Amino acid sequence: MSNFKALLISLLLFPSLFTHTSPVFASPFRPDPLHHFRFYKGGYDIRNKHYWASAAFTGVHGYAIAGIWMIFGLGFGSYLVVRSFNGGFQPFLDHPSSYFLACFALTAMFILIAIIFSSLILVANQSSLHKSKTLMDTIFGAASNMQQTIEAVMQGFLKIRTLLQPYDRQTSELLNQITNQMRKETISIQSFVGEARQASNRAMKTVYITNLVFVTANLVVLVTGCVILFLHWHPGFIVLIVACWILTTVSWILTGFDFFFHVFAGDTCSAFEDFEQNQNSKNNNGIMSILSSCSNLSTSDKYMAQIGYTVHKYIAESNSQITSLAFKMIQPNDQSDDSFTIQKICDPFSGPPNYTYAPGNCHQDAIQIHDLPSILSTLTCEKNTPSDICKAEGKFFPESAYGKTMAYIQSIENLIATYPDLQSLAGCTPLKHAIADVATRQCEPFRASVKLLWASILTLSIDLMILTLFWIIKAYQEKGRHFSLCSIVPRNHQQNL
Repeated sequence: MSNFKALLISLLLFPSLFTHTSPVFASPFRPDPLHHFRFYKGGYDIRNKHYWASAAFTGVHGYAIAGIWMIFGLGFGSYLVVRSFNGGFQPFLDHPSSYFLACFALTAMFILIAIIFSSLILVANQSSLHKSKTLMDTIFGAASNMQQTIEAVMQGFLKIRTLLQPYDRQTSELLNQITNQMRKETISIQSFVGEARQASNRAMKTVYITNLVFVTANLVVLVTGCVILFLHWHPGFIVLIVACWILTTVSWILTGFDFFFHVFAGDTCSAFEDFEQNQNSKNNNGIMSILSSCSNLSTSDKYMAQIGYTVHKYIAESNSQITSLAFKMIQPNDQSDDSFTIQKICDPFSGPPNYTYAPGNCHQDAIQIHDLPSILSTLTCEKNTPSDICKAEGKFFPESAYGKTMAYIQSIENLIATYPDLQSLAGCTPLKHAIADVATRQCEPFRASVKLLWASILTLSIDLMILTLFWIIKAYQEKGRHFSLCSIVPRNHQQNL
C-alpha cells in the first residue's frame, strides 16, 4: 500500500496551500496618525487598526474645516458677548422692501436646498448600508462555506484514519497530522471571519447611525428655523444661529468621515477587482488575510493531479491483482474461456497527464467502489474452508487479507467522496466565485451609493455655512423692527406699500 502512503504524504502538504505568506492588496501610502504620521504600508487589511487610522485620516480636510469653523464661531460669539456688554449693536440702516424680500427668498432657498440634500443623505445612507452589508456578507459567507468544506474534509480523513489504525499506524499518524493542520486552518478562518465581520459591522453601523442622527437633528432645526422665520422671534434667531453653527461643524466632520467611508469603499472594490484580474499572479495571492491563503492555480492543480494519479494507480494495480488472483485460483478450461469474464473496479480518474476526476467515464459493467465491500465478502474464502470448495464456489480471495483490504477499499471510497471538496479548497472556489460576484456585479452600485452619500453631505455642509450667515443677517435685519405674524417686511414698510 505504498501508493496510498504516498497519497497521504501529498495530503499532508495540502494544508500548506493555505499558509498566509503573501501581502494583501497594497493601497496608496497614507499618513498613519497612530504611528507618528508615518506612511502606512500594510495594505488593505480591515483587521488592522493602522489601516483604519490611515484611511480615516484621508478625511482630514473635512475635519480641518470643521475645526476652523468652530474656532471662528467661538471667536465671533465672544465678540458678540463683549459688544453686548458695551451697548450692543445698532440695527441696520433702513432698506427698501425688496431687500427684505430678497433676503427672505435666499434664506428660504437655502433651507429648501438643505432639506433636499438631507433627504438625499437619508436615501444614500440607507442604500450604502444595504449594499455594504450585502458585499461583506457575500465574502464572509464564502469564507464560512470554505470553513465548512474543510471541516467536511476533516471528517472524511478521520473516517479513513479510524479504518486504517488497526492495520497501518504510520499512515494513521500521517492522517492525524493532516487533520491537525486543517483544524488549525478552520480556527484561523473562524477567527478571521469573526474579527473582520465585527470590524466591518462596527464601521458600517457607526457611519449609518451618525449620519441618521445628524440628518434628523438637522431637519428638526430646519423646520424650527422655518417657524422662527415667520414668527420673527428674535431670541429664537440667536438659538438658531448657535444650533446651525454647531450642526455645520458636525456636518464638516461627517464630510471628512464619509469621505473616509468613500475611500474604504474604493479600497475594498479595488482589492476585489485586483484579485479577480490577477488571481493567478505570483504577486497576488489574495485580498485581506484569508484571501492570501488561496493557492496559485498551477500549484493546486499539481496537488490534485498527484491525488488523482495515486488513486488511479491504486485502482489499476488492484484490478491487475484481482485478475491475476482470479486466474490463479479459478484456472478456467479452454471451453469456458469465452464465457469467463472478470469485472474491473471503476476508476473515476482519467489517465495522464491531468488525472481529472470524471466519475461518469466508467464502463457500464465496471464495479463501483461503494459496491466492493459486498462483492468482496462473496468472493472471500474462509480460513477453515478447503481450497477445492472455494474454487468450486468461485471464492478466490483469502480471508487473512480481507480485513486490511476492506479498510483500504473503504478508505479509497471515502477519499473519492471527499475529492470534490478537496478540489474546491485547492482552487479556493467559494471565495473566487464570491469575489467575482462582488467585482463584476456589486462594486459599482456600492461605490455609487457611497459617493452619493459623500457628495450630498459635502453639498449640505456648504449650504449650512451659507444658511448660517443668512440667519445672522436675518437676526440683525429684524433687530429693533416690528413685523406682523407671517409677514416678510416690517410694518412701516407695509404701510408704505
